[in-house]
Amino acid sequence: MALPHRNVPGQVYRCPVCGAEISVIYRGAGPLTPRCCNVPMQPLAIGHTIYVCPVCGSQLMVIRDGAGPLTPRCCNTPMRRIQRAA
Repeated sequence: MALPHRNVPGQVYRCPVCGAEISVIYRGAGPLTPRCCNVPMQPLAIGHTIYVCPVCGSQLMVIRDGAGPLTPRCCNTPMRRIQRAA
């Protein structure tokens, strides 16, 4: 499913040639148009969840959800979930 190019943290792109995948970690101001194998990468309808520490600003990205509930902590404080990219 093709989506418009957006700089959304957690957005996933896949190479239609080799299957490589990338994910946006930090949102920039410019248009994101990643390329791999000399062709544009395709934005996917899935996204990765990002958590941020409210104390120091550290961030983590969930690559694959597990069976149990993830409750990351940093600076002895629960990390805040940033909305998953859609």
